[in-house]
Amino acid sequence: MTEIVMNQSELAAEIAARLRDEVAAAVKAQNVGVATSAPAAEGEGVSFGDFLKCVATGDVQRLRAVYKSSKALDETTGAGGGFLVPTQFEERIRAVGAPMLFDQLVAAGRGPLMLRTNAAELALPVLEQDQAPNVESSALVGGVRLIWREQSADVAESEPKFEQRIFRPHSADAYVAAATELITDAPQALEDTLVSLFGRAYAVLKARVMLRGTGVGQPRGIVGHPASISVTRATSSSSQADNDTSTILAMIQRLLPGSATAVWIAHPFWRSRLMATRLSETLLYTVNGQSLVYGDTLAGIPIAYSEHLPTVTSAGSLVLADLSYYAFVERAGFSVAFSEHVRFLKRQSVWLFGVRIDGAPLVNAPLILADGAGNNTVSPFVEIAAGT
Repeated sequence: MTEIVMNQSELAAEIAARLRDEVAAAVKAQNVGVATSAPAAEGEGVSFGDFLKCVATGDVQRLRAVYKSSKALDETTGAGGGFLVPTQFEERIRAVGAPMLFDQLVAAGRGPLMLRTNAAELALPVLEQDQAPNVESSALVGGVRLIWREQSADVAESEPKFEQRIFRPHSADAYVAAATELITDAPQALEDTLVSLFGRAYAVLKARVMLRGTGVGQPRGIVGHPASISVTRATSSSSQADNDTSTILAMIQRLLPGSATAVWIAHPFWRSRLMATRLSETLLYTVNGQSLVYGDTLAGIPIAYSEHLPTVTSAGSLVLADLSYYAFVERAGFSVAFSEHVRFLKRQSVWLFGVRIDGAPLVNAPLILADGAGNNTVSPFVEIAAGT
């Protein structure tokens, strides 16, 4: 009989592949792929500034004919909802966030699973990994195991256990007031201003909710999530650097084995402390710059910093995460709405930029190792506990 051997890294790769396949099948079954229509090519008279001017003046005919844009809430020209931003302009807005944390994570291959949908909700399969597995299996594969049998004996059932998680994109809006004269006097300046402001605001929002979203009317973040493991800070040494080193090693120990795309995310004020950590004479921290591709590393794992994590002494100020176990769902299409009445006395017009997003971890609890102990757990999300 051929012996089949899988180490922990292979098991992690197997569950990641299985989860991707299940998610892809769910998306296909629900027919929620992004529908695209041929956008207007940028040329003479076609620009984001012109699109904004059409929104401001209510030129619905040009918005439909040239920009293939409709109301965000429906296909009518009623008062509800803003106009959907054409694809080519939407990409410009997204590109503004490229240097920022969320987009850097995605570009470096260390970001969340990104999904887009035209539907009001999207159901994704989540493996039930919170039960102690059989010693011959692993929570990493949801209880699936190879079962020994004698020749001609029946094959015992061993199926993965799935539950469904419903993602319902929530609305979030950015409000910008600009001088009314900009629409006609300097549309290019208005275009550049709004693209920059909206793009940055969206990049900031994505990072914030991925880390600390409450899950109430917004995505659920990883900090404080039931699947996240909290590691107590070491205090046994009189040296802060030695205590920090011990804490870092303890966090690495609790990380899901095989998390090849893991990343540290820390409050900015952690940097000087982390740079002092060492094992014997070897520094744990390597300084290469702020890029996630060839940037700083801590114990060989890339590190990034975010102002959206709590202060250094707070729980969750330092996180070690494999974000491939986090799903981020966008409802297709940005929207832009305009009002010249809200700040009429200040001679300002108001622009409202809207997005609809949801997100949450794809595991519901720490994973119990199949070592027989029954209480040794690991997780794709590990965070530091409160302390000094």
